[in-house]
Amino acid sequence: MKKQKQKISVFLTSLVIFIAVVAVGIVYVPSVMGLEAFTIETGSMAPKIPEGSMVYVRKYHSFEDYKVNDIVTFTDNVTGKSFTHRIISINPVSEAFTTKGDANTEPDLSPTQYVYAVGKVEFSIPYLGYAAVFLKNTVVKIALAVIYIAWAAIEIELYLTERKKKYD
Repeated sequence: MKKQKQKISVFLTSLVIFIAVVAVGIVYVPSVMGLEAFTIETGSMAPKIPEGSMVYVRKYHSFEDYKVNDIVTFTDNVTGKSFTHRIISINPVSEAFTTKGDANTEPDLSPTQYVYAVGKVEFSIPYLGYAAVFLKNTVVKIALAVIYIAWAAIEIELYLTERKKKYD
């Protein structure tokens, strides 16, 4: 029974460490580097950025920092929805961008104002966005909490068993 508990403990420890490393990699490393992470929810930027990818965006503080062919993430402050498309033309008078998804045949219906630009996509990691969405799910969070509690309980029991053996 003790061997089985030790095997379970090793497995749960490995699982907790793996989840922690992935979570830190997804959430904290980009923010330390001044990047914000977004999940690509459609195939409009394929094949360059496939659906389910995680894009890392750097904020630029000037309209002049944006150029044609930059891939930019925009967020509508009213709806809170974001999209990532390529700039195909720039109107310096209205400070607006005409954008288009690489997989789309036509440009977006209307230009997007600079004020909605979150920043330029610095890099993307294909399909990592699926993991981020998965980890945000409430059921997954509860399952992870249960795994963590089980891991802690087994570790405590193993520690107490070892301690009891030393004093017997």
